Amino acid sequence: MIKARLLLPTIILMLFLLGGCSAQPTEIGKKAENGLLDLTQYDLKNQIIPLDGDWAFYWNQLLEPNSIEKGALDGYFAFPSSWNKYEIDDKNIPGAGYATYQLTFTASENEILALKIPKVRTAYRLFVNGNLIATAGTLGISQNAMVPQYLPQIVSFAALPGDNEIVLQMSNFYMSSGGLLNSILLGGEAPLLALRYNGLAYNLFLFGALMMMGVYHLALFFFRKKDRAPLYFGLFCLLVAIRTLMIW
Repeated sequence: MIKARLLLPTIILMLFLLGGCSAQPTEIGKKAENGLLDLTQYDLKNQIIPLDGDWAFYWNQLLEPNSIEKGALDGYFAFPSSWNKYEIDDKNIPGAGYATYQLTFTASENEILALKIPKVRTAYRLFVNGNLIATAGTLGISQNAMVPQYLPQIVSFAALPGDNEIVLQMSNFYMSSGGLLNSILLGGEAPLLALRYNGLAYNLFLFGALMMMGVYHLALFFFRKKDRAPLYFGLFCLLVAIRTLMIW
């Protein structure tokens, strides 16, 4: 049986190697300004670009793409971020509520692209160029009307040469913090799927390593019940291992 002092360094080394092999988003020098992001200089099909920057924000409004111009714009705010940090009329808005985000990005050609939507513990609907391409849960303007859903996903769409509009409707009445805390990633479907599969493989390896450590220390406790430290550490490893399968 592998000694504990060798097991932990081996796992740490493997995690470092696996983490370095995964695809990473491209670092770009610009972010969205006033709801606009020019990406004509990038190879969008072969790169992964975070759609960060200042998005248009419409508080307590669930606007469809064809009615976004009729909404009352509350400003351009940093995205991704908890909307609890946004100030409207010199006051921070609460976590509970609903809103619409809007971003226009410019592409150089007509091609099939994809969006990687991160974990959202509330409910949302996402449109690209007027087409509904992703949903999670049920939107609502009250807690009784909405149903949250945890659903990270990758969705494809046809990008147009020139302006492409993203409209994101969100509602939150269950979490203390509203909005999106992680970047929406844009790129080709193959690089985004590779990023997701690498992350899944990383989490599965982490799950297996933690399970092995947990079982090993529980076995130590079985043979030496006077020492409770292996019991507590083994249970901790098992709980963290289970958690890794719940959050990927």
